[in-house]
Amino acid sequence: MSLTKSSDLRPFAMQLHYYKLFGMAVRSEVEFAEFTLLPPDERLTTTFPWVDVVYTDVPETLPDSFQVVDWIEATKTECLFHVAEKCRLLVSNGNRLSLDLYPGVDLKDVRPYLTTCGFATLAFQNQYLPLHVSAAETPKGVVLFAGPSGAGKSTLAVGLKEKLGWSLLGDDLAVCEIRSSAEDGIHGSCHFGVNKVKLWESASDALELDKTNLEQDFFRPYKYHIRVSEGRAFVPISDISAIVKLQWSDNDAGLIRSTKSVGFETVMNSIYPPYMAQLYLDLVSVRSKVLQLMSGLDAFTLYRTNATWSLDSTIDALNQHFG
Repeated sequence: MSLTKSSDLRPFAMQLHYYKLFGMAVRSEVEFAEFTLLPPDERLTTTFPWVDVVYTDVPETLPDSFQVVDWIEATKTECLFHVAEKCRLLVSNGNRLSLDLYPGVDLKDVRPYLTTCGFATLAFQNQYLPLHVSAAETPKGVVLFAGPSGAGKSTLAVGLKEKLGWSLLGDDLAVCEIRSSAEDGIHGSCHFGVNKVKLWESASDALELDKTNLEQDFFRPYKYHIRVSEGRAFVPISDISAIVKLQWSDNDAGLIRSTKSVGFETVMNSIYPPYMAQLYLDLVSVRSKVLQLMSGLDAFTLYRTNATWSLDSTIDALNQHFG
C-alpha cells in the first residue's frame, strides 16, 4: 500500500495546537478537541517535557527492531505501530509522535490509536506509569477506579459526577509520575487531560443521557462519547487517597477494604498496555513505582452482583465512605 506523503497533509496542518495531558506539553499538527488546552502563558513556563505530533512519512520497518506483537515492533528508543489499512504510527524518544495516514483514511478513524497507543507509549518512554483507570475527586481525596474493560469504571465516574457533583478528572487512562528522595520522601503527580468519556449504550441508558446529543463510537456502534468539562490536568500523588477495584460477585454487593497487597496487585494489573512496560521500564523500576504509589493509598474492592446491581446503590456505598 502506498503512503500518504507529508506534503499532501501539511497544507491542512499549518496551525499548531497546544495541549497538556499525561504529564506532557504537546505541540500538535493534529487537533484534539477532547484534550486540555495549554494556554499561551503556560507555554513558556511549563516544566512538562515537550512532545511534537506531526504528519510525516513513517518507515515501513525499524532497523534492529524486535516484534512485540504482530502489529507492533520496537527498539529501545522507538516503537512502530502498523494499524491495518489505516496508518503507521511512530513513537520516538519520548518526545515525538509521527503519523502517516494511508490514502483515503479519515483522521477520526485513527484517533483512538493516537491516544491509547501513541501517548501511552510516550508515557513509558518518559519513565511514567500509565494506568487503565478512571478518577474522581471526592471530599476525601482523589479515588482511582480500576478493573478490566466492561467493569463499569466510566459509568461509575460519570454517575458520581451526575449524582453527587464529584469532579471527573480522567477516564480510561491516567499517567503517574512518581519520584522519591531521602529529603522529600515520595512525591510526584498523576496526570490526566482527555476530557471525554466512552460509555456503553446500556450505561448511557442507566444514566438517562440523551443519546441524540452524544457522539457514536466509530469502532463500536453501541458505545458513545460524552464530553466533560476540563478538570485538573494533574493532581499531586499525595492527593490520591484510594484505589477501588471493581469486581462482579455472585454474593452480596458492597465496598470492602482490601489489603495493601491486593492494592499492589490492582495497580500492577492496571498498567496499560502491559506488554509495553517491559520495553521501557525494568521490572524492578515498575515494582518500586507501584510500591511507592501504594504507600499512601487505601485499597478497596467494590463488589457488585450481576442480578441486583444498581448504579444508585453503588454510588450510595461510595458516598457513605468518601462523601
